[in-house]
Amino acid sequence: MNIKPKISVVDLFCGIGGFSYGLYQSGLKVDAGVDVDNSCQYAFEANCKGKFLCEDIAKLTGKEINALYTKNDVKVLVGCAPCQPFSSYTFKGDKQKDLRWQLLYEFSRIINEAKPDIVSMENVPQLLNFKKAPVFIDFVNNLQNQGYLVWDKIIYAPDYGIPQKRKILVLLASKFGKISLISSTYTQKNI
Repeated sequence: MNIKPKISVVDLFCGIGGFSYGLYQSGLKVDAGVDVDNSCQYAFEANCKGKFLCEDIAKLTGKEINALYTKNDVKVLVGCAPCQPFSSYTFKGDKQKDLRWQLLYEFSRIINEAKPDIVSMENVPQLLNFKKAPVFIDFVNNLQNQGYLVWDKIIYAPDYGIPQKRKILVLLASKFGKISLISSTYTQKNI
């Protein structure tokens, strides 16, 4: 008998829940979302059916994150740290005081403490060439050091039905074995 595992998701930097809503629509249980903007609470909870926690992840512990998951479920931790520090607009002016790029290190810390089974992260492709620190390389190395198998790729959003002509850096990591994104689901004929 093949028993389907129960899966619980916690979304860091959840905003109003775009990432979580897609996971919810695919049948996953979104237990919680964490964001510093409390104006996102209503939309997140109404659409994703999970608890909204208005907190700075730099102040959260892995123990607090684990308390959000349903006990004995497969733990999935997802997040999209603010992309503005890595985006091309950043290079057009003096944005030296924007320290949000360090939040990806907080994401790594929470992974180390919470030890989720699966991790997913997305951001802008410019993260790969960030000059202040090797943030993405450090993120991947941390995951590998924690025993995750990691896959990452820059995808073109319309290839997956996303109505935005942009590229996205996607990362998946699993303690269960190899993991990767499905092949593109749309072609120019479908769009």
